[in-house]
Amino acid sequence: MTLAIMSASEDGPQQGSAPVPNGLAEPDESARLLAEAEAVRAAIRGKRSDKLSRLFDFLLERTIAGRPPSEQEIAREAFSNGRDSENGQDATVRVYVHRLRKALETVYADRPGARISIPKGEYRLVLGQDVPPGEVAEPAAGGAVAPPGSKLPWKGLLLALAVLLVANLVAWAVLVRPSPPRSGLAGTRLWQAIAQDHRPITVVLGDYYLFAEPPAAAGGATASPPRLVRNPAINAREDLDIYLMAHPDKIGRAVDMDLRYVPAGAVAALDDLFRALTTLRPNPPPSLIAASQLTPDILKTSDVVYVGQLSGLGTLLRNPLFQASRFKIGGTYDELIDTLSGRLYRSDGGIVQSDEHIPRRDFGYLASLPGPSGNHLVVIAGMRDPALLQMTELAVSPDRLKALGQQAPREPGGFEALYQVRTMGTLNLNGALLLQRPLRAGGIWDQPNASQRFPDDAYEGAGHARR
Repeated sequence: MTLAIMSASEDGPQQGSAPVPNGLAEPDESARLLAEAEAVRAAIRGKRSDKLSRLFDFLLERTIAGRPPSEQEIAREAFSNGRDSENGQDATVRVYVHRLRKALETVYADRPGARISIPKGEYRLVLGQDVPPGEVAEPAAGGAVAPPGSKLPWKGLLLALAVLLVANLVAWAVLVRPSPPRSGLAGTRLWQAIAQDHRPITVVLGDYYLFAEPPAAAGGATASPPRLVRNPAINAREDLDIYLMAHPDKIGRAVDMDLRYVPAGAVAALDDLFRALTTLRPNPPPSLIAASQLTPDILKTSDVVYVGQLSGLGTLLRNPLFQASRFKIGGTYDELIDTLSGRLYRSDGGIVQSDEHIPRRDFGYLASLPGPSGNHLVVIAGMRDPALLQMTELAVSPDRLKALGQQAPREPGGFEALYQVRTMGTLNLNGALLLQRPLRAGGIWDQPNASQRFPDDAYEGAGHARR
């Protein structure tokens, strides 16, 4: 696999670039650009970063006005970070212009005809026809780029791991057979809205990004397989690009292999969940994707059931959920803070204990909320795997779900419930309902910013609302 490290200067204005005259753009051209921007805006907003959406809208506004902004103006007006980019001290603007350019290339990968692009060395949007793919950038100073077609000695191993993960996900989606009917599930507070809907059901599995650290070959010997690394602040290849720009000493030592992993607890929870969903709505059968594969289109056209740890939600689900929730995430995803009472709920899962026979405490979370287009979402989550497994067992048991329906009225905006789960080792012993309450679902799909700064938003910068 070829590795290309983008130079920091790629997205900055280059000497000799054609100037853009001041003044308003041609009306017809502006109208076409605005129409195309409206068509791709949802896809841009579906990316991990709130900044990408703000940058796109800012460049569009200034392009229509015929006044392409400077790097300092973008930093000050679009990102509101109060910092300039003089003397190359702040690469944030160049990084996000690079990410936006790549996002646009992805949007138009399978769409012929007119497309929006960002010319190299300029900060404006242009509408053209079938823009050819961008050239591979030269390596940053001190960075090595593998030549096209070169073979890394451990590529086969990582490719096999990726294929195995995809095969496992497909197997769960295709090979699971329905169990005997589970009566009463369609009438529970958690599932009633989905049971009465007609849209296909998509199960979204929380997953996590991995990058590789290839070992150095000693004495001409063949390098051994790489070490796979999970860094909570690096959740996509774009994050890795930004990390490498901030840590140039890591260039060549941290490699994107387009790999992700799924915690064992989430996979173990799928069997009972698929059986229950197949009984709830036999046709069409539910489909399965990873959270990293969730798109705005899937989110609008299907009923979505998320199963995984809270940390694996992904931006498309996490941001609207916590706009509606009365909880916020604490310093880590092992913490939930009740914004009404100020109470902190912390899992013991991150505490190293030598004796696995000592009971621990974990927390599980269930939620049901309206989707962006009249569809419905169900969230089955835990801070750690034991709570996740307990929540899945509870979510497919009509008898255990009765407590939710008996203790609170059904709300059109949905509800959330928090459970305390007692664990021992990898076993979940029991779960007790701590609280349940309505969600504030009005307008959650129209909010441009996240409700808070989340623990893994290391590269998102300013601009998040706080409660």
